[in-house]
Amino acid sequence: MATRLPCGGTHRYLERQPEKLVVEGLRRWMQGCERGSATCWDLAASLYAEELGSAEGRRVLGALAHWVEALRSWMDRPAGLSPSHCPRLCLDECCAVSMIAACQNHDEGSLLEAMERLILPEGHAEVVRATRNFAEALADTGQILIPVPQAVIHEIATRPCRRLFH
Repeated sequence: MATRLPCGGTHRYLERQPEKLVVEGLRRWMQGCERGSATCWDLAASLYAEELGSAEGRRVLGALAHWVEALRSWMDRPAGLSPSHCPRLCLDECCAVSMIAACQNHDEGSLLEAMERLILPEGHAEVVRATRNFAEALADTGQILIPVPQAVIHEIATRPCRRLFH
């Protein structure tokens, strides 16, 4: 089961449509998988249909679902996720969104830095394929994420853990 972390503050990063689609899609789809709840999946589908239109939303949602399943298959622990609509990102969400941004921006160093924080080494090939597929599906609809440099991913990933904030 994913760990729910408290959130607060204001953050404009998730107001951008591409980042919102990745993070909210990840949160909602992962919750659906963990809870076995079609309601969570319906919320993800509604978000994608609203933001991308019905046909494109379904296509990109399929790529999201495949990506989330690949992540879940190769993580050695439950994903740490913030609640839906939280304006902040936890470490796992930072790494996940950075993976998509890295694929879209052809930044292999950032992709590997982010992936090593989430995925077991033997799952890298499968997760890279799913990540690239989702990144391309988003790009095909004009949803290009802001690049996240490898040094930033490393700095975020090596910060000391906090119990109340993320």
